[in-house]
Amino acid sequence: MRKFAILLVIFMFFVIPSLWARLPSPPTQTGGGQAQEKPIKYIRGMNLYSEGKYKEARKEFKKFLSLYPDSAFAPEAHFKMAEATEDFWEAAREYRNLTLRYPDSPFVPQAQFRIGQHYYLKGDYEQSLKDYRKLLKLYPQSSYAPASQYWVGSMLLAQKRYDEARMEFEKILENYPQSNYLDWAQVGIGDSYTKEGNYSLALTEYQKVIADYPKSDILNLIYFNLGECYQREGKEKEALEVYQRLVTECPDSLEAIEAQKRISTLQKKFLPVAGRYSIQVGAFGEKARADRLAKRLRDKGYDTYIIIITIEGRRFHRVRVGRLATEAEAQELATKLKKEENLPTRIFSD
Repeated sequence: MRKFAILLVIFMFFVIPSLWARLPSPPTQTGGGQAQEKPIKYIRGMNLYSEGKYKEARKEFKKFLSLYPDSAFAPEAHFKMAEATEDFWEAAREYRNLTLRYPDSPFVPQAQFRIGQHYYLKGDYEQSLKDYRKLLKLYPQSSYAPASQYWVGSMLLAQKRYDEARMEFEKILENYPQSNYLDWAQVGIGDSYTKEGNYSLALTEYQKVIADYPKSDILNLIYFNLGECYQREGKEKEALEVYQRLVTECPDSLEAIEAQKRISTLQKKFLPVAGRYSIQVGAFGEKARADRLAKRLRDKGYDTYIIIITIEGRRFHRVRVGRLATEAEAQELATKLKKEENLPTRIFSD
């Protein structure tokens, strides 16, 4: 699972930011397309901003706002000026000024969201919570509301306020059923149970995500959390199966690297002490081919299983038969498989 003060700081500064990069982004607010003529300083500022020349853009926006504070383009210019500000506190102040000066502007919810982000990044989590909650109170239908709701839940989770966090995640499912945060919210609910040590309820929540959001972008995280819960419940065969699905379906994820290590450890537990020898009859990059061969042999009564390994970034599914006590028994089975099934054989000793 993705997995007391010092631990909390580490979590907030390193774990959540890494997840932040993977979260769905709220849609960016754009201008209203007003019909009035755009002043030259506004146009210059926007052009400089689009070119990435933020310092110069900021100067143009300041000049524009000093000359045309009541222009229909003023809220957007103010917002872009804040976006072009590198200093955290100054940017937060500019966003705050925008919300106060142009309260009816469509840029205000996004500015309020940015304020919450800035306080979070500076480590002021209580103020960040207040600003996210302010957005939810004032603009509950904003496109930034689901993201704000998620971060409220996440910060409460990091602070070990599990019941409160769970309620916040549930609000996403209830109030924003069309948002891109539904799978994240469901994972958050599962995480809250996991951190409480209630693994059976956590398993239920993670399984809901897989059932309800089979194309989720965070299946790697879900599978890993699910596998960990199975392990903590002592259900190692179920954990092994989930880790194998993770490695197969999300091979390039960071979780797959750790899952592969756990697969190797768990597989050894299911080999009898006396069953050192096995016969490999195929190694495939495609899981489907390995599954077909394994099924064919199982249907004929052979003790067949698949071991997944990674070599130089490539994933292979090794189909093996037997768990035999002696090399002589292994040699006899290899001969039979070669003769009766026309398969290439290689004896392995684990």
